[in-house]
Amino acid sequence: MSSEDLIFFELHGSAPITDGLRAAIGDAGFMLVQRTRRDVAGASGDEAAGRVLDLLGRGAGIVESSGEIVWMNHGLATQAPETMRRFADACVEAIGVWRRAKQLPVASMRSTFRSLGCWFDVVMTPLARHDQEEQEVEGAVALLVDATATHQVHERLDSIDAAGTDLLSFDAEQLRALNSAERLRLLEERVVAQTRAILGFDHFEYRLTDRRSNQLELVFCSGLVPLGIGERLFAKSEGNGISGWVASTGEGVICADVSQDARYVGGLPGARSALTIPLRLHDRVVGVFNAESSELGAFDDGDRVAAELYGRYVALGLNILDMLVSERVATNRDVAATIQKEAAGPLEAALREARLLTASTGLDPTLRTSIERILENLECTEERMRNAATGPKTVLGIEQLLREGCVDAAFVGKSVLVVDDEETIRKTVELVLAQHGCDVFPCTTGVSAIAAIRDRARGGQRFDLVISDVRMPDANGYEVFRAAKDASKDTPVILMTGFGYDPHHSIVRSSQEGLHCFLFKPFQVSQLIDEARKAMQQRV
Repeated sequence: MSSEDLIFFELHGSAPITDGLRAAIGDAGFMLVQRTRRDVAGASGDEAAGRVLDLLGRGAGIVESSGEIVWMNHGLATQAPETMRRFADACVEAIGVWRRAKQLPVASMRSTFRSLGCWFDVVMTPLARHDQEEQEVEGAVALLVDATATHQVHERLDSIDAAGTDLLSFDAEQLRALNSAERLRLLEERVVAQTRAILGFDHFEYRLTDRRSNQLELVFCSGLVPLGIGERLFAKSEGNGISGWVASTGEGVICADVSQDARYVGGLPGARSALTIPLRLHDRVVGVFNAESSELGAFDDGDRVAAELYGRYVALGLNILDMLVSERVATNRDVAATIQKEAAGPLEAALREARLLTASTGLDPTLRTSIERILENLECTEERMRNAATGPKTVLGIEQLLREGCVDAAFVGKSVLVVDDEETIRKTVELVLAQHGCDVFPCTTGVSAIAAIRDRARGGQRFDLVISDVRMPDANGYEVFRAAKDASKDTPVILMTGFGYDPHHSIVRSSQEGLHCFLFKPFQVSQLIDEARKAMQQRV
């Protein structure tokens, strides 16, 4: 509204109501009303004052200390009796407060009440009698304002605050019993349910920014079609949809008509409007929230504010899980390193003595055999402690299995695709499965694995089992899983991941769509063999 639209109406004249209004409004003798000139064109004096009051709020009136409304404008006259009574009661209460103050001028007051499902604010100014000796408040001039929309916003924000508190109310014992993927799934259930119930959105997704690659990784999704295999969104302002622009600039976008925004990348079939806001952890943008609707103009500023507030709770929840995982990694590594360091001396001494004994001549054959077994077990213990300290980059129990060298009939001739950009894990899994009789096809990247799956499918063949890491630089575990299932829905898939929570949501999403199982590194080689056997037997 321009300055020309702000009109000052001086209240003047000799009529009692006008005199009362002058006293109520103040010695300045004017009101500021945000209406255009045409609203009161041609009016003057009492007529102009009355016209102004008809334009204010849901009604205006003068109330005496008895509670009688001695004057009201048309707006107030049309209100329900219950609303008018509550309006008068608020004025009487204010008059009592002003009288007890025993000093003029006194400040205007505001009161709030609910009537017939609506919220109202009453703004009251004292109406005083001015004598030479004293001044006394006789009544109130009051304005009735419909505050329903404001209170609905407050109620919505209160609901979001309560939901956010519930979201972050993790039970320590419960979390301790869950692995990383199960914790993320628990958080997902809460987030999806609350986003629907509190924000009122049905089609949405949460994405986090990978700090290494700047890629916007899908974490939670409901009702939107995921990006195709090989498609990526990055936190960049150009060529990465509205989400990329929001993640890079930190500014939310309300898109009333997606057909008019060249940045829009489809997520909901038939979408017509979208809301995209940044997810913030303290002052840092860590991802985006995107909601879409099949209706034009489905989102407003209230939705934006609500989504931004709730998004902070989601970011905090994910950060808590991440910190728990990081703590577990650090603790496991510290404990393993400490044990390895403390045991290194005694183990080395025991190994030295065992080797000296085996080098001795004239030992009883039975005793020599026992000493050799002791030496073998000591060497195995040393190797396992070293592997445990290495963390997710190793497979536990590999030495004994390789020494046994057994071929399993359930594995003979089975084709297994092994995908991991970590060489040690990839070669170890390959070696173990090959020793058991599998035909192993190793891949160092997710993209090459997807290509291998599709090439085999074009030839009318399929892998008997796909084992893939979750976190790879080019294609994530879910994309490998999806490619395998697209080629053949009967192909079992096992996903491997380190201690860290699944940043691509691969495990949770794949589990919902038929994942056989997931293994947390470092895992026991016996667990790998057992799960691989189960997977291939189920396929048969």
